[in-house]
Amino acid sequence: MGYELVRIGEDGEPKRVHEIEDPNYFRLNTDMIGRARILALWGAGVLLNTDMLNYTNVYAGLMASNPSIEEVDAVHKLSEDAMTEWIKPFTTNNPKKVAYDDCRDFAGNLEIALTYIRDSPVKPEYDTELLWVFTDFLRSCKFGVWVE
Repeated sequence: MGYELVRIGEDGEPKRVHEIEDPNYFRLNTDMIGRARILALWGAGVLLNTDMLNYTNVYAGLMASNPSIEEVDAVHKLSEDAMTEWIKPFTTNNPKKVAYDDCRDFAGNLEIALTYIRDSPVKPEYDTELLWVFTDFLRSCKFGVWVE
């Protein structure tokens, strides 16, 4: 299970994807997109440092127990207060077009959080490289993305 994103072309339609490594295609599993959402909301100041500390502790404890997909999804569930307009399109993988402005805002706020992490002496137990690549992909989608 995951989120598949396909770059939208000038014609407003999803571009053709020829292979899994296609530059028009990006995929994140539900765990990674959930982490990206949490980090982006932290980068935007919607979630506070205390929220991130709590999330990190709960997530680490959960990962130590070999969780089900449902349990991982529950850790990444957002409250209504955290539902910014730019994060909403990325909270389900129901098929939809996502505007460039939402992609840009998600990428920009995620990059802020990733920069905090990169510049901090305390490092998370997970790799952030894929999330940096994700920010680049979102920014490069000038006509938005198709999500499913």
